[in-house]
Amino acid sequence: MNSNKKPNILFIVIDSLRADKSYGDTRKCITPNLDKMIKNGTYFTQAISPSDATILSIRSIFTGLLPFKTGTVKNEKINSVSNEKIPTITSILKKSGYQIFGKVPSLISLDSMYSDFVNNDKFQVDKKWPRLEDGLGSEIIEKIKKKLDEPWFYYAHILDVHSKVMPKMPPLVIPEKYDKEEFGESKYERAVSSTDYWLGEILKNIDLENTIVIITADHGSFIPYYKNGISLEESITSKLPNIRTPKFLNPLKRKAYSIIKNKEKDEFLVKIEKLSLTEYDKRNLLCLYNKNSFKILYDELVRIPLLFMGPNVPQNTIIKNQVSSRDILPTLIDMLQLDENISTDGSSLFSLIKGQIIDEKPIFIQSSFPMEKESEYLVGIRTSKYKYNRSIDDPKQNVYLYNLENDPKEEQNIANEEKEIVEQYENILKKYLSNIQNEEKSDDEQMIENELKKLGYI
Repeated sequence: MNSNKKPNILFIVIDSLRADKSYGDTRKCITPNLDKMIKNGTYFTQAISPSDATILSIRSIFTGLLPFKTGTVKNEKINSVSNEKIPTITSILKKSGYQIFGKVPSLISLDSMYSDFVNNDKFQVDKKWPRLEDGLGSEIIEKIKKKLDEPWFYYAHILDVHSKVMPKMPPLVIPEKYDKEEFGESKYERAVSSTDYWLGEILKNIDLENTIVIITADHGSFIPYYKNGISLEESITSKLPNIRTPKFLNPLKRKAYSIIKNKEKDEFLVKIEKLSLTEYDKRNLLCLYNKNSFKILYDELVRIPLLFMGPNVPQNTIIKNQVSSRDILPTLIDMLQLDENISTDGSSLFSLIKGQIIDEKPIFIQSSFPMEKESEYLVGIRTSKYKYNRSIDDPKQNVYLYNLENDPKEEQNIANEEKEIVEQYENILKKYLSNIQNEEKSDDEQMIENELKKLGYI
């Protein structure tokens, strides 16, 4: 690559893609293209999302800021990302001469992130989540194949592996070719295999000598599947009877439907009572029925893949240091040698990528919303050794501490046994929370709640 020529940038976020389904020998999905990319680039095995759902995570990625600084969740909207003074990946790159393109879901709460796009390439997610096989993959490829003005930044947000983890969400739809056991045990793994095919097709049209490629996720996901085909990944089979009845009978029809659904649920729960489930298996399989699972920021929800590939990126490099997805923005600024003096909460990973030894930093994480009105937001700290969560309002409520080295699946809460570690991590957490102020629900927070209802989370 010409040293004076700015590289193009392909940035792909695969919604809900877990780290343990992206890399390693324990997974059953088939990912030849992702595997090849990892061999040709630098992969972080311990990348952590700042939150457990899309909106806060994407805002944090685009700004490099902690989630609560993006104008949401119990803080004054002094620093809302709707304020154009806060730099984002796209505004910084546009200022540096990049043309900005993308294919993204239409969400009002993320409009400020996408305001610099040349084209309004958004897709609706009201009733159905369009996937690569539905035409999005071909649209992305056609756009990239055009002679775009260089340098360009192309961002794609892909929903193909988003599990049905709440009853109102659309089920996973797997292309027939990949909906087979050879491509994964669960529907989720098969969706990963299908997505990998499209990654390969997209990369065929990229000049990799002049393009930085970034692959990551906004957050992880529970996988409502247990071995031997016990799964809640597909849509509930019963439907409201399509029978024309007088309007006054509609309440009775809905009641009958509710009885049928409750019966299905009871029959399923009776079936799995006979199984010897671990706590890890239980919370994944029963996530549709047990909202309490979402109250804790398990690694299934916040540990994500992070891959860099392209000019000046070492090949076949695996980095085990804990990092955050909010580090992506300062890393790009460093890699491109941009003259940007901006303040972020992330740190450039470029020194790590080049092989330097850098001390890990504790990472702040927060739940994106309460799943029930009476529940509370959780905040926490994660290091490579421990994960600490507690209520945002009361450090004595909903306290969880997990030893990630001895208990990587987070099945044993040791908060009561390890008071000193809890105190140590609480002190770290308080430093992060020092500028959060409790207040009534803001307009921005209400907008996010409306978007989450739209996506089927609440």
